[in-house]
Amino acid sequence: MNKLRFALCKSASILLLFVLLAACGAASTKSSDASSGEQQNAAAAEVPQAFKTYTDFQGRKTEIPVYPRRIAVVAGSGAILDVKELGFEPVGYPHRYMSNSAILKSVHESLSAKAPDLGMPTNLEQLVELQPELTIMGYETQDNEYDMLKKIGPLAAFDESVPLQKRLTEIGEILGKQAEAKAILSELEDKTKAMWQQLRSQGKIAEGETAAVVVYYWNKSMYLMKNFGVFDLINNPMGFKMSEKVASLSPSSGSPYIEITEEALHDTLIADRLFLLYANNAEAKEGFKQLKQSKIFQSLPPVKNGKTHYIPLEYNDSDLITTRKLIEVFPRILETETFE
Repeated sequence: MNKLRFALCKSASILLLFVLLAACGAASTKSSDASSGEQQNAAAAEVPQAFKTYTDFQGRKTEIPVYPRRIAVVAGSGAILDVKELGFEPVGYPHRYMSNSAILKSVHESLSAKAPDLGMPTNLEQLVELQPELTIMGYETQDNEYDMLKKIGPLAAFDESVPLQKRLTEIGEILGKQAEAKAILSELEDKTKAMWQQLRSQGKIAEGETAAVVVYYWNKSMYLMKNFGVFDLINNPMGFKMSEKVASLSPSSGSPYIEITEEALHDTLIADRLFLLYANNAEAKEGFKQLKQSKIFQSLPPVKNGKTHYIPLEYNDSDLITTRKLIEVFPRILETETFE
């Protein structure tokens, strides 16, 4: 009996020894793998960048990285979020374009925790400290900014006034993410098409129905929109048409805005429906209230016919997040006078 107990104890001890050795071996392998992964990442960071020639919208040629890792964005929320959607987190960007939007609040809080504010005009010292491998520029906030940014590092400038589709395609080309940009646009087109098809099948839009989009600001200035944001969705081929009068009006070069006065509303806003975007602050709301109570405004056909829709100004953006949100809520916008 004692011999049997001894044999069993000996077998158990040997088994335990094998288990301990196996565990040590696995831990050693994991440690080795982790160390190897860190070394590979460090080595990748040290590999010299390959460059390609990029020609911007003004015909300027510049050398930019084929696979940039540290990207700064000197542009609006559209380009900032294009960069993010294509798989990069900007190391710096102007916070002002996203900080006041409830729609973009969560993504801005996430990005800004790591990416400092580049300001407007661009804080050149801050940009130098970030050591970007590539700066993407959509506008100039000060004289000779293109030349100043180019001295800091590789620079790719694009035309920020173009619609979302062209902008994302261009950003995709800059970052070598053409296929990803194309897939995002295809998904967006499918969602937009499905939304309009549903509205038409439900009889929510009459054949040939026209619409106009107006932005109302805090200083009581009003602008008719002919591109950008809400207008781009509404003027979709499956959406609303422009009246001949609205279609004949042209904004200033490079601007989506056509300024109009209260006295000219009847001559300008020739449309079956009116979408009016208002700024969400006390001063703007008070001026907006006065406009709605004016006899001129109340006599407009879309107002008299109950086909006026009031929308917070934050929906009038062309970034991917706001655009998706607008597609999602637009059927509800059509069902109410004031959407919040």
